[in-house]
Amino acid sequence: MWPWEHLAFAYVLYSLTANVILRRSPSAHETIIVAIASQLPDLIDKPLAWSLGITETGYSIGHSIIVAPVICLVAYAVADRWDARSLAGAFSIAYLSHPAADVLSRILRGEVIDFRMLLWPIASPPAGADGGFTDHVVRYLLGYVYLLMMEGLTVQVAFQALLGVSVLALWLSDGAPVATDIWRLAYDQRRQ
Repeated sequence: MWPWEHLAFAYVLYSLTANVILRRSPSAHETIIVAIASQLPDLIDKPLAWSLGITETGYSIGHSIIVAPVICLVAYAVADRWDARSLAGAFSIAYLSHPAADVLSRILRGEVIDFRMLLWPIASPPAGADGGFTDHVVRYLLGYVYLLMMEGLTVQVAFQALLGVSVLALWLSDGAPVATDIWRLAYDQRRQ
């Protein structure tokens, strides 16, 4: 999945959780945490494999369902210290949504799911294509453009469009967290 898809998927999950369970919209701080945590597995794993050569693939430590509980517990401990447990919930939902979204993406593309991508250090998928970080990004981007140009409306593309519309509607319904706070801050500064 692309970074914006991970963000959209995580935001939808967290917003629905906040609205249904907490009976309120996500705050700006929670939204920022969701944005960061939804990217964290790739921010850990892709550089380790593609730039530093420490791991063989872009699915290792950050995507591991074995390591994830430890990371979420650390997030909870940090948030609890600042008396901000809702941030730990936002972090955990967004962080755990990332590997789930990667699996869902493979299902939508009709690919076989290799659960080794979630089982580091017990197992890892075989090494992918050679090249550095830029090589991988360009290869994936060209593949995605090819998909859009040549295959048209696939299940994956339809899901992406539905996800995009859903997240925009949900974000606006939530009061556009972060954007609203920035707007208020700018407005207050002009009034002074």
